[in-house]
Amino acid sequence: MTQEEFDFLVMIIELTSNGEIQSRVKQLNNGDFDSDLKLALNRARRIQRWVAKNNPREELRQAELVRAATGFDHFAYTDLSNDVRFRKINAFVDRLGKAYFIVDLAIAEIEVYVDAVNKRYVAKGGIEKKSVIPLQAPLALQAPLQAPLQAPLQAPASAKVEKRRPSLAERAFVGAVQYFITAPDDIVRIIQDGRGTIEMNALSLYEAGEILGALKDHFYLDRKNGKDLQISVAGHAPLPWFGETDTIESAVIAARGSKQTSREFESIRRTFGNALHRYDVR
Repeated sequence: MTQEEFDFLVMIIELTSNGEIQSRVKQLNNGDFDSDLKLALNRARRIQRWVAKNNPREELRQAELVRAATGFDHFAYTDLSNDVRFRKINAFVDRLGKAYFIVDLAIAEIEVYVDAVNKRYVAKGGIEKKSVIPLQAPLALQAPLQAPLQAPLQAPASAKVEKRRPSLAERAFVGAVQYFITAPDDIVRIIQDGRGTIEMNALSLYEAGEILGALKDHFYLDRKNGKDLQISVAGHAPLPWFGETDTIESAVIAARGSKQTSREFESIRRTFGNALHRYDVR
């Protein structure tokens, strides 16, 4: 990993730690940039190009995770002590995996930000500008603790890889797909059918509820139309999504009532919600 690519990782971590990107979206919605929306749009697109240029490639990510698994600490000279997302992470490979995870979340946030500025710019009479360099998160996102310890096998050079355009659901889920076992398109189908089980990775019930909250808001779900929806977390027996007791909904209410909440997962919910709104998978 070059120094420029490492600096990129650190800067993205700092931007997401202090909420800089989300702050810009709030400023935009408050009309703070209306006096010069063209300048705001140019700045947003500049951030987009910078991320696209410096975002570590998937093969580089895998190679660096292998180095981290051997004991190499990429952040040995970087102070991450003030970032709550890293406080309980000791293994080098888990720390780097978490950093990549944060980068992927930031990519989704930046896409939402650029799209929001563009729409407001057009609404005020400007000419729509298409994205020059699309930001793409890795196609197979994984939770940090599941980072591979071996370099992936390379397909033969002569093999033809068929390119498939991601569905709207896959695009909307790019910042949250690592929390789900059930595929995005299947999740959308289950919600539309009003019955079925959505399987999620290892999370607390509160964390699962926060992420699912973005889907709840997007699909206008409640105890009436979501009464037959089930959630299985970390392979455990499915629980009802909605209801007063022993449900995902009640776990979120209890956590908020006791103030045992997580700023990180509240942020993930907002980002996921913005992506769902952008692609509208209903």
